[in-house]
Parts: sequence; C-alpha cells; structure tokens
Amino acid sequence: MLDSETAKSKRAAAVLQGQRIIVLGACCGFGRSMVRALGAAGAQVVAVDESAEALAQIDGGISLMLKGAPEEALRRIGRKWGEARLDNVLNLMPLRHPEKIDMNVAVLRGVVQGFMPALSARQGQIVTVAARPQQPLDVAAGAMVPALVSAQAAFAHALRRDGLSLNLISLGEGTVTPARAVVVGLLARSLGGMTGSELRL
Repeated sequence: MLDSETAKSKRAAAVLQGQRIIVLGACCGFGRSMVRALGAAGAQVVAVDESAEALAQIDGGISLMLKGAPEEALRRIGRKWGEARLDNVLNLMPLRHPEKIDMNVAVLRGVVQGFMPALSARQGQIVTVAARPQQPLDVAAGAMVPALVSAQAAFAHALRRDGLSLNLISLGEGTVTPARAVVVGLLARSLGGMTGSELRL
C-alpha cells in the first residue's frame, strides 16, 4: 500500500516538470514548503506575497511582490501576464490572512479576472487552501471556508466551458503533511478533472 502511494506521488511530481505555477501567499510556512516541493519537482515557481523581506528568504522560486490591495495588484499583474504560459495558481492567501473573508473572496475574483486568459490557454486551475478553525466557537474563522466554497462554485460553473478549474482544500488540525500530497495531486491532475470541489482534510 505504501509503495503504491509513493509511486503515485512520484508520477504526480513528474507531471509538474516544466509547469509554471504561481504560489500566492508564499511566505506562510506551508507556502515556503510548497515552493520548495514544487521547485524540486521541476516546476517553474513564481512566489507571490506582500512582504519583500519575507520573499527574499524563499528559495526555489522567482519572487514577485504585491503592491497595494492584493486583489487589485493581482488584476494588474494578470493583465500584464497576458497569455504567457501559466499552468496553475496555488492560492494560500487564506492561510496568510485567515481573518479577512472579504479580502480572500476578492483575491479569488482578482486571480480569475486577471489570469483567466493565461490559465484558459493551458486548461489551468486555481487551487485554494484554507484552514478550518481549531476552536468551534471561532465564528469569524469558521465563515472563511463556506464563503470561499460558495465563491469558487459560482466561478467554476461559469468557467467550466473555458477549461479553467477551481478547487479548494480545507485543512483541519494536523493535516499539513497530507495536504502537500493532495496539492501536488490536484496540480498534477492525478486526482481527476475536478472543478468546484472542496477536499476536506
């Protein structure tokens, strides 16, 4: 069983060779580990965040700093990006800003609006990662995942014909290690052609 899982992971990693992947919110701990893992799998990684100082400490990717409101910055960058190659966007902004629901929904909209030409040209995808609250009574944090699920469901339905897929991974406590494998599986499409899905770990 373990050997077959290892073989699947290796196949998925091989598919990422040469892919161009943007990692948003790359300066969180999970982001840094994903930049390293994707770079080690041979992907061309663009690490995006709001802190130039934190970006300078990330190895394995090209750094790109967001200036101003993240959603507006992403629209600007996407317009300049045009139809240049882009295979995937890994959106970790909800991990960077777990309390900012409106901003994270706007960031998802900004990514779709800004990078749709590039992603559609590659039948690309946006994978968002958010954490479920550890405290059941943390109502504000508990609203993040449902808000993102609702937003991405609307986008996924509208963009399915353009070949652009959107999926969400919601993390419970102690699921960071399996989350890496699920992210790689989604980016490599070894989990199938899902769109609009929430994977709960």
